[in-house]
Amino acid sequence: MMGRLRAAGSALYEAACQTHAARLATMAARLRRETPLVAILIAAILLFCLHLGWATGRSVHAVLSPASPTGIGATLAGLVVGLAVIELAAAFAITLMTAGLQLAYDTGRHCMLALLVVASAFALLGLGWRLWETSPAAIAGAILPALGAAGLVVLTLWFERAYLRPAYPGFRDFWVDVVDARHFLMRSAHGE
Repeated sequence: MMGRLRAAGSALYEAACQTHAARLATMAARLRRETPLVAILIAAILLFCLHLGWATGRSVHAVLSPASPTGIGATLAGLVVGLAVIELAAAFAITLMTAGLQLAYDTGRHCMLALLVVASAFALLGLGWRLWETSPAAIAGAILPALGAAGLVVLTLWFERAYLRPAYPGFRDFWVDVVDARHFLMRSAHGE
C-alpha cells in the first residue's frame, strides 16, 4: 500500500515538474547567480502567471458558487481552470521568450535596443494614461502595470549598459549570450 502511495506521489511530482510554470521557476533559480536581473524578470513573469491563474480560478468559483449547493463543484472547477490558465500563461511566456531570442539573433544588439526603447516608451505612455484615467482610490489596480513598465525600463537600461558600453565593467558579448540563452531555453523546454 505504501509503495503505491509513494509511486503516486512520485508520478504527481514528475508531472508537476514537466509543467511550463515549473520550467519558469527552474529557469529563474538557475539564472539567479549568473544574471540576477534576468532571473528576477523571469520570476516576475512566473508571479504574473500565478496571479492570472488565481484571479481566473477565483472568478470561476464566484460565478459557479450559487449553482453548487455544497461548493465542491465550484471549487474543483475553479481549481482546474486556474491551473489551466497558469499553464497556458507560462507556455505563452516561454514562447514569447523564444521568439524574442530569435528576433535578437536575427537583428542584432542595436535593433534590439531600439525595440526595447520603443517598448519602454509605449509602456510608460500606457501607464501614464492609465494613471491619468484612474481615480485615487483605484490606484491599487495599476500596481501590476507599473511593475511591468518599471521592469521593462530597468531591462532596457541594463541592456544598454551591458551590450553597448565596452567601458562598463559587466560588458558582455551579445551573440554569445543570445546563443547561450537559446540553448538554455531549449534545454529547459525539454526538462533538462
